[in-house]
Amino acid sequence: MENKIKIALGQIQKTLFMPVWARAVETKKQKPILTDNVAVQIINNIDFDFSQMTSNLKEINQIAWIARSKRFDIIINNFLKDNPNGTIINIGCGLDTTYERINNQSVIWYDLDLPDVIELRRKFLKESDKRKFIADSFLDTDWLNKIPRDNKIMFISTGVFVYFEESVIKDFLIRIADIFPEAELFFDVTSPKGMHIANQVIKESGLDSSSYFKWGLIDKSIIKLWDSRIKILNTYYTFKIKGLGLSFKNRIIGFLSDSAGVQYMIHLKLTQDNNAKKYNAS
Repeated sequence: MENKIKIALGQIQKTLFMPVWARAVETKKQKPILTDNVAVQIINNIDFDFSQMTSNLKEINQIAWIARSKRFDIIINNFLKDNPNGTIINIGCGLDTTYERINNQSVIWYDLDLPDVIELRRKFLKESDKRKFIADSFLDTDWLNKIPRDNKIMFISTGVFVYFEESVIKDFLIRIADIFPEAELFFDVTSPKGMHIANQVIKESGLDSSSYFKWGLIDKSIIKLWDSRIKILNTYYTFKIKGLGLSFKNRIIGFLSDSAGVQYMIHLKLTQDNNAKKYNAS
């Protein structure tokens, strides 16, 4: 189609198409686990060759993205039940459409990503009085000063932190704890084995090594050692969610993946501690 939107993104940013493609594929199924009509619209209107990216993907890869999105929806909805006027900051939002799926009219929502991604995002998604876009790197933490502190806050990030070294994420979370001492965070992590698997999928998708994962978390308890204000509320394994309808083969793969902690999500709570002691976990 001549009117399709052309893409000009860096290699890492191109990985944002994987989950949006997965949600679009799921939406078209007869009995979808998750419905995302905006994802379908995006895929239908982007001038991007998905053939190489998707030709080698296994069904379990697509389901993993859907399961992760479903879990994020559940956690955010639970947070908003307890905090009806809460604030969500979506770090590295890409073409994420969680806000549309949540469809909450009270939440204050910020979507943050690099300028080229936000420029693409504006072609499909709109800002409003309660939903704003921030064009910046999450590591340039001056953007944190744009976030009001009068509501309960949850930072979310899906498929982003894994692209950075552990020390970088450690420093970022400590910075969050300094500025937002009672915030919650929900994000996904992967083990060293999961990092190897993910990088193989990325390679087979036609992206180069600059798009590879860099952080494989050996043990989630390491995160608690970064700063005494960081508390782990819960851990959610990718395939331990109702309604996936996995085939027997995929149930086995999912069980083995979850048992080995290949990929999972962590829910953190920050606490105030005037005598917070920072540790070096390296």
